[in-house]
Amino acid sequence: MTSYSLKPEHRQLVLVTSLGGFLELYDFAIYALMAGYIADQFFPNQDPYLSLLSSFATFSAGYLARPVGGIIFGHLGDRKGRKPVFVITILMMALPTALIGCLPVYAQIGVWAPVLLVTLRVIQGFSIGGEVPGAMTFLCETLEDRRGMVMALLFMSLVLGAVFGSMLHALLLDVLSKDAMNQWGWRFPFWLGGLFGIFSYLFRRRFQESRLFVQIYESQQRSRVPIKTLFKHFRMPLLCGFLMIVPIATSVPLLLLFTPGYLSHLLHYDPGDVALANALGGVCSSLVFLMMGLLSERFQTRTLLLLASWMLILSAWPIFGWLVNGTAHVILIMCLGSILRGGVAGIAPLTLASIFPVHVRYSGIAFCYNLSFALFSGITPILAIELIRVTGNMSSPAVFLVFGGLSGMLACIIMKRANVKNYFAES
Repeated sequence: MTSYSLKPEHRQLVLVTSLGGFLELYDFAIYALMAGYIADQFFPNQDPYLSLLSSFATFSAGYLARPVGGIIFGHLGDRKGRKPVFVITILMMALPTALIGCLPVYAQIGVWAPVLLVTLRVIQGFSIGGEVPGAMTFLCETLEDRRGMVMALLFMSLVLGAVFGSMLHALLLDVLSKDAMNQWGWRFPFWLGGLFGIFSYLFRRRFQESRLFVQIYESQQRSRVPIKTLFKHFRMPLLCGFLMIVPIATSVPLLLLFTPGYLSHLLHYDPGDVALANALGGVCSSLVFLMMGLLSERFQTRTLLLLASWMLILSAWPIFGWLVNGTAHVILIMCLGSILRGGVAGIAPLTLASIFPVHVRYSGIAFCYNLSFALFSGITPILAIELIRVTGNMSSPAVFLVFGGLSGMLACIIMKRANVKNYFAES
């Protein structure tokens, strides 16, 4: 009979491992929420639109560095081991996050302020390229009998990182004046994020290498150049992996980060209701992650992903239509959207990890995950705003959910027709 709980030592392992994922979405959220302050301090301009656009462009620059970091850290992870790379990436995430909170602003050092900010964002993106794929690889190879559960917990931590960032922002707005927020209050979340990362680094140093990697290391079965091996022998898994992460890369920034501002500033919902709805939505999606993780231990992951993708497609236009109508109960609709987001995000990562063998798994996960996020996640909020401006249709952001759902469906179809192998079935 299956036990639905983890051993105490495994809980600690999952908690510390997941802190990197928590920090990724926490950083994503606080940068987006602090973008107005960062724009004023680092990109002063008479046109506030251009100033804010420069701030978000800097935000996107970090995402463009992710595929490079994924390739490099994936190579090292498949060649040298999961643990040493896994320890380095969290430290490389934590230090730039803390340093952003310490940077002098444009009024103090001129153009060097935005230059340093962009540099730190690129370093962050580079390290994130290896962090979450490393966590996925390490957990699914270390806790092999509860892969569905631990992968769900990992991605639950990502969403909770964004929820915590939003709650922290709300708290700061409540206790600090507008001037205090503009002068130094925006720095505090970055300092706290740095502390989270350093805490995780200190604990990760105690980890043991994954059993599956030790086996291929001892048997000399490692790939000399993992990324080359992937493109030579695993082209279909790479394509499927990229496509199945697109629903997460589009729905998470759209529903979790773009929608709050969209609802309060463009549709004029009450900001307090929107903040509460966003937080409750994060909790709802987290519960769905756990449900999908448990279901993956009984049903095929491809079937679950196909179902979740279908639900995302069918519900996209109704959700945004209800919101634009103005009569929707915002908390109910945001929770519904979060449940749909949780469906794809709760099963796609596990499916991704299953389609690559151990000797190229880190590299395969890193390439697919980072390429999807680099191409879609950083620019989705910007494109959503531009789409509304160009079309005049306030429901038009639903297009991104439909696109994500179609990508997930296509991944499932290709997996079946190309007979993409499930390597977890053999381990």
